[in-house]
Amino acid sequence: MAKSNAERLRAFKERKKEKEKVASLTLDGVFKTPFFETLPPDYDTESQFADSFEFIGLPTPVFNDDLGIEHHTLYSDESAAELFELNRRSLGRAEMMITALNEAAENLAFYVNKYKRTEIKARLAEIEASDLSDPETKRAALKNAARLNKMLEQLDKQVRLTFPQWKVTG
Repeated sequence: MAKSNAERLRAFKERKKEKEKVASLTLDGVFKTPFFETLPPDYDTESQFADSFEFIGLPTPVFNDDLGIEHHTLYSDESAAELFELNRRSLGRAEMMITALNEAAENLAFYVNKYKRTEIKARLAEIEASDLSDPETKRAALKNAARLNKMLEQLDKQVRLTFPQWKVTG
């Protein structure tokens, strides 16, 4: 009997997870020096990394041990085991942090985009509902409407950010 799409997808995910697990085990022999030991001594106070967190009013994450993300997360041990590949130490924690910060930035960008669209559309609706009988008022309103529509076009675009590659497989 043929497999359903859900069964094929489940099998694919299991194969992918197993492949990643095997790859991560083979990487243990490659990355021998603990990641936290390779950071500059002042990375958490005098670096662009620290400056970025200070600028937005958040404490800079500190890497002062080789414990993995499971020791630093607010999730319970069971849910952490489901979410994270455990025993990846400080390097795995840094990799998870990169992924989480990317996802947080993407989600925040979505909310800001949605807010700006709503506000711009409200201003366009105000222009449409306004009295445009005076030629000078009509010209200013049309100019403003064109500006607002250009903003909406900008919000339709996607932004691509580039990072150095940080993920490797065996």
